[in-house]
Amino acid sequence: MSAAERARAERVRAERVEVRRSREAILVAAEQHYAAHDADPTMVQLAQLAGIGTATLYRRFPSVDEVVRALHDRLLAEFERVEAAVVAQQTGWDGVVALVTTIIEVLQEHPAIPRLNRKMVALDDDQQFSSRWADRLDALIASAQAEGALRADVTANDVTFAAFRLGSYSNLPPGEAARIIGRQLAIVLDGLRADGARSALPGEPIRPDDLHRVFRYEVAHPVE
Repeated sequence: MSAAERARAERVRAERVEVRRSREAILVAAEQHYAAHDADPTMVQLAQLAGIGTATLYRRFPSVDEVVRALHDRLLAEFERVEAAVVAQQTGWDGVVALVTTIIEVLQEHPAIPRLNRKMVALDDDQQFSSRWADRLDALIASAQAEGALRADVTANDVTFAAFRLGSYSNLPPGEAARIIGRQLAIVLDGLRADGARSALPGEPIRPDDLHRVFRYEVAHPVE
């Protein structure tokens, strides 16, 4: 390879590295934005958040909508953890518990997901987030019900909706999320049991002053 060819190859590699770096910076900035805001940023604002030039942003993504699509696809891949956690369980009931708890974990780690889901519905009204897992979820629910562990009148949608609601509690005071969500999770799981068994609720009870602290925090940190 000649010196000129080596130089061209180096430039191509450098350009590819820059494309990956800038694309990653854009998606990280967009996730941080949507973790706290409902409103879309402008392209100029997003470029500033990503620490890149506006021209570079437009070369990677032609619009904010395309950033939303790319980020949504990226975050959906996080739910592969949910599938892996469910598959690793020995019983249907344990699979249901793993399904609920891991969905909550993913949403707590990535609070932008619920907002991006809503935005994707606005972009594509036919969007079906759970369709790729529908058959496996139905099989999981049927297995837990056949064991006699899961109440017979619930569906996969009942279970996943409850998990998504709990996981979407993202505007809680620092240090409070684990206790508040942990207690609600225990209540939900007990409500799903076919035998009506009740487990001890984890953590300290939620007192009136806890609620006031949550409300004050929401007022001081509104979602925009």
